[in-house]
Amino acid sequence: MAVPTTYRHLGRKQSLNSGLLALLILCIALQGCPALSHSHRPDWAACSWNIHNEILTRQSGQGTCPLASDWSPWSQKPFCLESSKEDDTAQQDCVFTMSAFRGNQGLSLITTADLAASVVESLDDSRVPPVLRRQLANSGQQQPGERSAYEIRNVPGRGKGVVAKRRFSKHQIIMVDFPVLIIRLDFVNNDRYTQRQKRRLMETSVRQLPTEQRRAIMGLARSSGGEPILEALRTNGFGIEIEAVQHLALFLNGSRVNHNCRPNSFWRFTNSNMAMEVVALRDVSVGEEITHSYAPLGHTYEERKRALQAWGFRCNCALCSTRTVERDLSDSRRERLREVHLTLGQAERLGSQRVAELVREAMSLIEQEELDPQLVEYYQQFAKAYLDTNHLERARLAIAEADRLWRLYGGEEHENVDGIRELWQALAEAEQDAHEE
Repeated sequence: MAVPTTYRHLGRKQSLNSGLLALLILCIALQGCPALSHSHRPDWAACSWNIHNEILTRQSGQGTCPLASDWSPWSQKPFCLESSKEDDTAQQDCVFTMSAFRGNQGLSLITTADLAASVVESLDDSRVPPVLRRQLANSGQQQPGERSAYEIRNVPGRGKGVVAKRRFSKHQIIMVDFPVLIIRLDFVNNDRYTQRQKRRLMETSVRQLPTEQRRAIMGLARSSGGEPILEALRTNGFGIEIEAVQHLALFLNGSRVNHNCRPNSFWRFTNSNMAMEVVALRDVSVGEEITHSYAPLGHTYEERKRALQAWGFRCNCALCSTRTVERDLSDSRRERLREVHLTLGQAERLGSQRVAELVREAMSLIEQEELDPQLVEYYQQFAKAYLDTNHLERARLAIAEADRLWRLYGGEEHENVDGIRELWQALAEAEQDAHEE
């Protein structure tokens, strides 16, 4: 079982940065290519769909149409929908399938042509670092002679789950997985298309995948009895972004990681190579089930219950099933932690001594509640508070730690790259001002 976009994300990831975006703008299927405004280029409305030759023609500036031959890198001609609304001028959603993606695992995308173009570079296997290549995404097997990392098997009372077959140290990668299906979230939620049209496009996206992946998708758990593919995706999908546009991504092995309110792992996604990594949050023993939190970390008991209603189960983890008095104590610590975060935003008024006290309190609460991933946000807040109270050396240490933790929990392309850069810039300006005084 897995998690919808709202809950399976530390935050918004950086959008895909493809150098080919300007060259790989795909045409709308079945209707030829949109006309270009530059007079020296051909009228692409009269051209057939050919991505390779379109790229070459645009690069050379020649005013001739390409020959129709293939749709590389896509293995089949993209199939698109017409909006059911007459005045709709937005781009169509299409199915783009690459059968050879990541060792013939296959990948289908339902998105717009320009967004599909923006992911082309990330489909290249050479962009996957060697450390991730050693993790075989589909089987959990390591290199020959090495012990497999995990297995997917029945877990009593929890359906399929992921179980460690060897010991993992804190922050060690447990699993690497790649998406088999990605669907633009607005395609799912909007009314541009009829339900029949949506079903047709989703069925096409799955039908074009290899047989093994098709069967695996249809065998996933579903939290309701709606359209099978959509419900499998809603129940098991992870939220990612492509060019700042929200999408749902389905990872066949990653979707088997079950929930725990105090999990032993977290996940991160790297846009540039399409890799999802499941990473140990603490030491993990052989035979231990791998879990992560479907609900946002830091939620109270009642908040977690509401968040988990989408999956139709009630959590019985150790935190939720403990005695009421202990659960209430946990809730009070989590509520206090939020108060501290807000109060630190008034650091200039509080003064340096009070800021130091609040930082120590926050660190203690995070440790007691085992909320290490939330340190990314708190070290940022500490840094801002130190800057506001002119404790520049403490600010430098806090920014460095926030930078390190964001890379750890969010990956190199984490959502807050700009925020960390702004903090370093603010520190540099403060140090320059101090030097001039």
